[in-house]
Amino acid sequence: MKNHTYEINEMLKDVLREAREARKLKQTEVAEYVGVTPQTYMKWENGKNEPKASNIKLLAEILKVSESEICRGEVKHFKMDPLEFVRRVGILMNEVPQTEMLISMHEFISDTDGFINMLSKVSEYPYELFDIEERENNIFHANLLLKTVGHEPVEGESEENKKAREYALGVLKKVK
Repeated sequence: MKNHTYEINEMLKDVLREAREARKLKQTEVAEYVGVTPQTYMKWENGKNEPKASNIKLLAEILKVSESEICRGEVKHFKMDPLEFVRRVGILMNEVPQTEMLISMHEFISDTDGFINMLSKVSEYPYELFDIEERENNIFHANLLLKTVGHEPVEGESEENKKAREYALGVLKKVK
């Protein structure tokens, strides 16, 4: 059976090495940034020793990973330098169909509402139109639903029709 500390050091060393190599940094550069000797950093990366809690924040900064990823010994993804990201996306935007680009953005951006709010602040597009459009669509669909199931209950109608009518009337009540 493996020693628990040994397992932690094995995971930690992999994170440190992989993150450093992904950033194209030398061990000495990381050591200097963190404020330790190159030998100390090499011991961390070789799994012989582990960094103090006070070193984790600086390691996370230079390696562009989260502190929790270092502590867990597992990196979900490496963050690309922001300028390099913008450069690459700018090139790919001309090569990838717009629909694919937008679907990918939605899938990979973790805070879609924050992203849309940020865009609305830097855009001249009247953001309120989204709310008006959504309201109008809700009214249209509620009226269409009522046209289908009727405005008044009918004896012996299905539960689905009752629920659909209640929903549609609720939508129309909210918008008035």
